[in-house]
Amino acid sequence: MPNIQEFNAGNLSIRPSEEGVQARAGTARRIGMFSNQQAGAEETLARETSRLAGETQNLGRETSNLGAEKGAALASVGRAVGSGIAAAGDAAVKYLDHEQISKTSANFSALTLQKTKEWDALSSQHPDDPTIGAKFLSSLNDDLEQFKTGSGLVTENAQKFAEAHADAFRQHMAEKITGDMASNAAQDIAIKHRQTVNQLSATVHADPSSLDFAMATLRSTGEGLVSTSPNLGAKAGAVRMELNQSGNEALVKSAAIGYIEKTGKMPGWVTDPKYAPYVNATELTMFEKQAKAQAKVDALTTKQTELAQRQLNERNAEGAANKNLTDNVKLDPQTGRPMIGPQFFKAAMDIARMPDAPQGLARTLIDWGEHQQNVKAENVVSDGSTKQDLTDRLFDPSHPTTRIDLMKAQVAGKLSNNDFTSMERLVTELETSPLKGPVWQDTADAVKGELILSGVGLPGKDIPGQSNYAKWAQTFIPDYLAKSRAGTLPPNALDVKDPTSMISQSMAPFKRTVQQRAQDYLATLGGVSTAAPARNDTMPAIPPPAQRPPGSIYETPRGKMKWTGTGWVAP
Repeated sequence: MPNIQEFNAGNLSIRPSEEGVQARAGTARRIGMFSNQQAGAEETLARETSRLAGETQNLGRETSNLGAEKGAALASVGRAVGSGIAAAGDAAVKYLDHEQISKTSANFSALTLQKTKEWDALSSQHPDDPTIGAKFLSSLNDDLEQFKTGSGLVTENAQKFAEAHADAFRQHMAEKITGDMASNAAQDIAIKHRQTVNQLSATVHADPSSLDFAMATLRSTGEGLVSTSPNLGAKAGAVRMELNQSGNEALVKSAAIGYIEKTGKMPGWVTDPKYAPYVNATELTMFEKQAKAQAKVDALTTKQTELAQRQLNERNAEGAANKNLTDNVKLDPQTGRPMIGPQFFKAAMDIARMPDAPQGLARTLIDWGEHQQNVKAENVVSDGSTKQDLTDRLFDPSHPTTRIDLMKAQVAGKLSNNDFTSMERLVTELETSPLKGPVWQDTADAVKGELILSGVGLPGKDIPGQSNYAKWAQTFIPDYLAKSRAGTLPPNALDVKDPTSMISQSMAPFKRTVQQRAQDYLATLGGVSTAAPARNDTMPAIPPPAQRPPGSIYETPRGKMKWTGTGWVAP
């Protein structure tokens, strides 16, 4: 506040006048007013000063607030700048992490695949080697260290990634190696054990009484395999139980089946408590059914075996009879009659003593031998029906003509010596190289149709035609078989429709004209023919082509014919 000093005039001993007093009073009033004004001004100034101080305080607060805001703004900018720099650094690191981890992942996958394949191959090749696991793990550790240090990893996260995966794979392979070695060892033991089971099963199947011995052997061999395996580990007990159970099941069942096959009965011991754990109810039912079926099969087999043996014995006897004829009967080159050796009758008696020899076989041989000795000259004409039957059955697959059939016919007076000799030679050829079946049946029927007259609606038979057919067979078949064995048969050998074929050429001398057929047929009915000369149906057989000299002339059903070497012509 301004300091207004009070004016003091001192003691001048001057008495003021009235006007002076008034003037003084006025001055005083003016001074008072001035003082009041001054006081009011000072009060106003004080109030303004106070107001100004308040505004200044507000300004200070605002300035302070502004400074705080500025500071906060500057701090925020600083933080933003720092954060941006940090973010940029983090992004760069993450990018590098991603790149290296991606590369490491690919390398790790390739490594795990490679090492897994290596171990699988190694463990399967050496299932019993207890050292391969440790060796492989040592090698794996080296590879994993190389994987971690040789991959050029610079970021901490990538290094941690490689380290964690390497440790995990090492642990995985350690567990896998232990498990695989045990599994491979168990599998190897099972294979070896199965071989033992198979051999022992074959033994008890052949000899069911050896079952107990086989089971004891199986148990000891299985224990030896399990106890000496270095890699089974905790699986040893389970493997031992499995080997015993599966092996004993196989032995018991094999022995039961063998017993059933041998006896046709259900084995009583199969339900014994000693063996019952290895056979279930379904298998028992199966054994019962199999026993019944086996009993039936055994009965049929026995019957069939007896039949087969009887048939074999019959064939053996017939073979002995044929051998007797071959060894002890020769043909007289001059007369064509059989000459019987001294051992013929003894061999016939030996045949009679053979098991299941056909009834009358030995008797037929002896009768035939006596017939040949007693007949002085050929005075028998072959019976047409008998001769035709013997000829027709040459190609019969089920009941072919045999030497015994020829002997019986000759002894019965129904087959001449010449026909017997010719047909016996033919039967011998066919026994060596059979000509049977549908092809030859059809061929024979076709030749009959060409040489034998049939279906004329009249009673009787074409006896000359039947005789011609028999003679054709006696000449054609040996020639055909000889060329067949030599491999010189022409491709159209059996084509009866080709006039140049082998079979057509062989039929040529035995074919007759229609007029000749009619005359021959009428002659068998008792008719008289003057148009053609009488026929000689007992003419000698025409030799096979290989035995016919070219230019030779033979008596044929068509009269005298000349053989040119390839065919027939009129002389």
